[in-house]
Amino acid sequence: MPSSFGAPRLHFEETINADPISVRDAILEIMRRIQHEFPAQSEGIVSTEIVLAEVLNNIAEHSYQDSNLGDIIVSVLCTDVMISFETRDYGLPMPGLTPPETELEALPVGAEDLPEGGFGWFFIRSLSSHMEYLRTGSQNIFCVQIPTAPETDN
Repeated sequence: MPSSFGAPRLHFEETINADPISVRDAILEIMRRIQHEFPAQSEGIVSTEIVLAEVLNNIAEHSYQDSNLGDIIVSVLCTDVMISFETRDYGLPMPGLTPPETELEALPVGAEDLPEGGFGWFFIRSLSSHMEYLRTGSQNIFCVQIPTAPETDN
């Protein structure tokens, strides 16, 4: 990692089961630990929670096909300027071995007509400064970085 990211302030790793309750509990615990370390950086914290939830739920739903079987290893690294996390799992690879390209389409006018899903990869891409997916053997590795504060032009 480039030195411009600064020294780590928080670093930990957890292994969770790919079921909805374990995923929810892990998101709550990870966010509790991050918020304890970065109480004043709400923009990066909110973005991290959204991205983390989308990534973990995608793994449980698509990689492990809602089987509730399989582990997800989550590594979190926080510095003064970014929150980075990496997930590793042994589920199915992403189709085409790459995250889907997504664009928001025009939405229906009525809230009752909004689709249930389809926004996840748009949120992941728009809230992160960097993301990378790799399939190594039978393991999926997904890395994402989220700035903890808005970027400023110097």
